[in-house]
Amino acid sequence: LYEQINPKDGYNLSISYGNLGPQLLASGVIDYDAFATIYQNAGSPLTAEQIEALKNGSDQEIVINSQNAHYLLNFFWAVGLANQNAILTEGPMVQNSDGKFENFASTGGWSLATKPITELYASLDLIPLTEEQQKLVEEVAQGVYRPCCDNPTHFPDCNHGMAMLGILELMASQGATADQMFEAAKYVNAYWFPQQTLEAAVYLK
Repeated sequence: LYEQINPKDGYNLSISYGNLGPQLLASGVIDYDAFATIYQNAGSPLTAEQIEALKNGSDQEIVINSQNAHYLLNFFWAVGLANQNAILTEGPMVQNSDGKFENFASTGGWSLATKPITELYASLDLIPLTEEQQKLVEEVAQGVYRPCCDNPTHFPDCNHGMAMLGILELMASQGATADQMFEAAKYVNAYWFPQQTLEAAVYLK
C-alpha cells in the first residue's frame, strides 16, 4: 500500500520548469546562496539538474519522488508566493488577513528572499493563465486539501498550500485537465505527507 501512494520511481507531473528558476533568482524571490545552503547543511546538496533548473531553466519533465519532494516543496512555495494570481489578491488570503497577508506561515515564513515579502507577494507574471485556465485552477484549488492546516489550496496560508498552488498553476498553463491536476495533487500530497496519506489509505482500504 505504501508503494502505491509513494511509488519508488516517482510520479511524473508532466510539466517542466521552463524559465521559472532564473526568474525567481533575478527578481529576488529566491536567494540562491541561502537556498542552496539549506540543502547543503541538511546533507543533501542540490543536484546538478536542480542547479541547472534554478540558474538556467529546464524543459525536462518534473518527476516527484521521496528524494526531491522537499526541494519541490520549497521551489514551488516560491512560485506560488510570487506569481500574480487573483487567488492571492482577491481570495481568502486577503479576506482573512485584515490587510496583513504577510503574517501567514506561507508569507512570513519565506525567509529565502532578498526583498521584503510585501514586495514579492503576487508581484510577478510568472505563469500567465487564460480565463479558462484560471477557472480550472480555482476549481481544483478549492478541492485539494492538506492535513497540516485542513484548508484548501485556494487558501494557501502555509508552505504546502502555496507550493500546491504553484504546481496547479503551472499544470493548467501547460494544458493539464482537472482530472490530471487532481491526480497529481494526490501524489504530491502523498510525498509531502506520507504518514497521514498512508493512514488515510489504510482507512479507506
